[in-house]
Amino acid sequence: MGIPASTRLRKPREFQAVRSMGYRIHCGSFIFQCRVASVGGAPRLGVVASRRVGNAVKRNYGKRVFRELFRKHTSELPEGSELVVVLRSGFDRSGFEDLEARLLRACRTLRRLHEAGELKSSE
Repeated sequence: MGIPASTRLRKPREFQAVRSMGYRIHCGSFIFQCRVASVGGAPRLGVVASRRVGNAVKRNYGKRVFRELFRKHTSELPEGSELVVVLRSGFDRSGFEDLEARLLRACRTLRRLHEAGELKSSE
């Protein structure tokens, strides 16, 4: 099924905005970066998988896994959030459940920071 194109980060400047102004959480096999826009809207996702991660099959597998996790757990994120997930080498040694648990922990941390007002909104 996948996620619609409207909920994906597409342009390099969108990725760069999240990576430069966003909040970063290291999750072991991936890095979770998020920025919350002051204007609401559906959460958006971008996945970065460099060649350092592995061959094309491994990179595409990682992107599919994180798009599915995003689709499954969009409700855990604050409105207007933009995410960039940067895959690290060895992410495939973690099982789907482990990646899901790490992503959920990062989402909950982000939501808690946003609700406490410690995460500044941008734009």
